[in-house]
Amino acid sequence: MLRSTTLLIFLFLLLIPACSAQNPYYPDFDYNYNVKTADWQEAIQIIRPACRSEIQGITQVEFVAHGMRGAKAMCWQQPTDAYPNPSGHDADLTPEGIQLAASGDGSFAFNADTLPAGPLNIRIFTQSQEGKKDIFELQLYNKNGVVWSGIPDTDPPAALAAGLHLAYTDDFNAPLSISGNGKGARYSASPLRGNFSGWPFVKPDDPKGNPFSQTDTYLKIAARKTDPNAANGTTGFIASIDVDGNGNWYSPPCYLECRFTAQSATGTWPSFWTLTYATAGPPGDELDVIEGYGGVGKNYTGKDNPNHPGYTVGTHFHGQGKSPDHVYRRLAMRDVGNHSYWSTTFHTYGVYVGLDKTTYYLDDVEIFSHDTNIYSKEHPLYFMINYAIGGQSGWAIDLSRYNNGTDMYVDYVRVYDSFGGVNIQPIAETTGRVTSSGGVLHIDTDQAALLSVYTITGAIRIQKRIPGGKTDIPLPAGFYIVKLNDSVYKIRLM
Repeated sequence: MLRSTTLLIFLFLLLIPACSAQNPYYPDFDYNYNVKTADWQEAIQIIRPACRSEIQGITQVEFVAHGMRGAKAMCWQQPTDAYPNPSGHDADLTPEGIQLAASGDGSFAFNADTLPAGPLNIRIFTQSQEGKKDIFELQLYNKNGVVWSGIPDTDPPAALAAGLHLAYTDDFNAPLSISGNGKGARYSASPLRGNFSGWPFVKPDDPKGNPFSQTDTYLKIAARKTDPNAANGTTGFIASIDVDGNGNWYSPPCYLECRFTAQSATGTWPSFWTLTYATAGPPGDELDVIEGYGGVGKNYTGKDNPNHPGYTVGTHFHGQGKSPDHVYRRLAMRDVGNHSYWSTTFHTYGVYVGLDKTTYYLDDVEIFSHDTNIYSKEHPLYFMINYAIGGQSGWAIDLSRYNNGTDMYVDYVRVYDSFGGVNIQPIAETTGRVTSSGGVLHIDTDQAALLSVYTITGAIRIQKRIPGGKTDIPLPAGFYIVKLNDSVYKIRLM
């Protein structure tokens, strides 16, 4: 019987298609290469543990996959003596495979204490004799395990190369500071350009539930539909400025990065992005550091899911009359870095906005670059992190087999600029006290004030007290940061 079972498992593994030569790390399954959506069907249903459960120690997983012959399970693991790569590696939790019963029932066990503490994604893959296949991403939270997260001890190479200084950091290791409008808090939960998620973004005090929580040293954004009869659930969004545009803005040259993970399922859409304006009206630039589109195969409507090779990165030029109005790259992310997907494990997504080039990074590896647009040069930007579910993306939503829920975990966010955290106000929102014409800087103040003028790279140009009234200062053409007492402005002299 043992020999027969081993032979069946071996034959099943032969049925699993080999991955491309570029990606030898997944011998069984590829999220994006040569996907034929007709081959996919949603077969896997988890019996226990429940999706998003807390686990530790020996953990038993039971599932059913009707019509399937065999299965296997994978999970990303921290560096070990056998696999010392600092980025970790993909661990096969079932090296001998899983033979399913005629009913489709299957099970396996693993020791969670040997895996990373915190968010885990157990990827269960199954296939039928006819070649039909399915993938189930089982999100769990490991209460024990190996600590392998947090802000690095070193600054990112892109920030170091540009001579930038740490301006903002949040490790989410303290009580969260999020309010509906951002007043009196670090973050606002209200998108200023409209609610673009199919499951709407809600505030922390929403009667349907607060989507935000601090879990150990993570910000967890929970998307939930608690009423199965409701048309939509709820999810979360945060911005570094409040609804009036006050808060943390950053002026180029600057570098921003965020480390997170989320689930790839039908409708999930995690993002880290920036804007150069606070309202829907003005023209400006949108920098999408990552837009992840979840879901493989066909969705419940019979249409194709995104089947994305990784994520989309790029810049939109809103309201500027450009054609095309955006530049982007559709990144096959498993060709880069540690060869894992955005839902497989944590990754760090970064963007450097320079005066000449705007460059995007994945785990400190340059992946896309273009000339910095004039609006990014002339206007500061703020950042946003969100877990949209369907909506403006146009993709279907179906999280029913995940008990109508999914989680995004944010490990940290860091920002670097030339000034180490000076709050730069957008030019469009200055009060008229600091203006320019020709090659002259005009200052108009009610009383004596301390004036500091910096070049865009942070070098001090002028620092002196000026009397009340109007002061004119001739300067060479270029961009300057002007600090008048506690107010800071970015301005351009022609």
